[in-house]
Amino acid sequence: MKLAFLFSPFIRLINLIKRVVSRYIRHFYSLKPSKTTFKLGLWNNEATVQTKYGVVSGLPAKKYWCWKGIPYATPPVRSLRWKTPLDPVPWIGNRKTKKFGNSAAQVMPFLGPIGSEDCLYLNIWRPKTPEINLPVYFYIHGGGNSIGSSAEVAYYGNAVVEKSNLLYISVNYRLGAMGWFLHPAVTSNGSPEDKSGNYGTLDLIKALEWVRDNIEAFGGDLNNVTIAGESGGAFNVLSLLISPTAKGLFHHAIAESGLSLISNTNKAEAQSIDLLINLLIKDRKAKNQVEARQILEEMSGKKVEEYLRLKSAFKILKRIPKMDFGMAQWRTIFTDGTVIPKEGYDILSTGDWANKVSLIIGCTKDELKLFGSFRKDPPKNTRKYDLVWSYRSLLWRVSGLDSIVTKMNSNTNVPIYAYRFDWGSPDKNGMSVLPKTMGRNLGAHHAAEIPFFLGMGKSSIFMLIGKTHTKRNRFGREKLIDLSMNYLANFARTGNPNGEGLPNWYPWSDIKGKDKILVLDADIDDLKVSYLNDILTVKSVIDLINSELREPELGTILSYLDELIPFGVKESEL
Repeated sequence: MKLAFLFSPFIRLINLIKRVVSRYIRHFYSLKPSKTTFKLGLWNNEATVQTKYGVVSGLPAKKYWCWKGIPYATPPVRSLRWKTPLDPVPWIGNRKTKKFGNSAAQVMPFLGPIGSEDCLYLNIWRPKTPEINLPVYFYIHGGGNSIGSSAEVAYYGNAVVEKSNLLYISVNYRLGAMGWFLHPAVTSNGSPEDKSGNYGTLDLIKALEWVRDNIEAFGGDLNNVTIAGESGGAFNVLSLLISPTAKGLFHHAIAESGLSLISNTNKAEAQSIDLLINLLIKDRKAKNQVEARQILEEMSGKKVEEYLRLKSAFKILKRIPKMDFGMAQWRTIFTDGTVIPKEGYDILSTGDWANKVSLIIGCTKDELKLFGSFRKDPPKNTRKYDLVWSYRSLLWRVSGLDSIVTKMNSNTNVPIYAYRFDWGSPDKNGMSVLPKTMGRNLGAHHAAEIPFFLGMGKSSIFMLIGKTHTKRNRFGREKLIDLSMNYLANFARTGNPNGEGLPNWYPWSDIKGKDKILVLDADIDDLKVSYLNDILTVKSVIDLINSELREPELGTILSYLDELIPFGVKESEL
């Protein structure tokens, strides 16, 4: 008895070591997550979770659990820059996931270079309950595919988890020239995916693969994943719909204020050459573009690759021209034929596209007034300002909503639910729920719907434009938040946004005169839900302009529309 008593601590220690060794053997052989995560069909409701690659320990809150900065791929640095992302390296021990991972490398106005190439991390929120098989809401941040981060407060999952009872994921991915780059000296070797140039797209696909392989350990349903995103995030949602590489990784999709932006490989290579020319001039290896182009033509492919790979991400990104809010003038999403079909979005018209899933797609009424409000030409509070940004917003809608849906609907019967977000836009009497002149100058601007769809309140954009959410518009605003989040929660669960007590959201129909688009709006005190039954094209918008204006005003306003060519509106159509 005494000997057994004396040796019992050592026996317990040996058993503990056996269990630990056994656990880590499972890590390194990449077996499925431990089934001890579940107890009698329920989630264990704890912060520590066993994933395929190691144990993660999250952050508890009153009503939810949160895991930040989980690596979903190996850092794409050094030789892995401009390569398909690889599985994350398994780790030993308990990885504390209480801080966001690095944002992607980017150059921000006023802040300069921020982030890192080591950026492939995702974040998870889930309710603090024992439920399993929770629908998964996978959110892709915006920023034109050149700036942005999942660490933005507006993209937190707190409200979606608490109000909608979903499992919410946000994700970082490579941006700008680090995420989308095509030049034969750099991308001519490796797998077809390596050669695609679509590394940001491949990052998102890798994150979705991680979700497929690991989300059950967090109580999520791997067979019910909704991808969603706004602006640049919506560009990516649309591209994932047609990507054969992403086939079967998600089951519903939400595209907020996207555009049918896509580039062929010739244009992708041309912008890489322009970047190289700018770098050579900056390094004083050439005095001008002509001399730089001549030097570049004389460099071997090996020298070009060496020159680019020795550059830091920030030195590369700094040499790319900037647009509004510091977004880069850099084409993303290439029709490489592997990750993205050669046909681009025209493949939607054939009915032969990869991911035919139910879709919510929409825009805001005054999309481009956000950008107009930061420009001096045309000046605010003028008729020219009102006309330019109104027509440009209509053309944005053509590219990001009507043209996409019309193509989809031509050869398939996929359920498509379209919306227009109008909160803040002036009514027919010029009145707005926004304070002062914000209704006229901002209206229902780009990104205005994010706080209503995700419920997290203001974002950094709202810090720039001023206070749009006030005590005066609180009651109507909160009712619209509840309505929007209820629609999206229903959609994430079933692929249909409709539910008991909600105004009916009719699916898109090509039938003339039939309701097609749900208008989401509220006044000071109550909801204002209505419907649109028109289908816009570039021609119909130009015809509208011609019918409403006369020379010389007509020519002046049309001259401002040329800038829409990069937004997917064809030059021949203007």
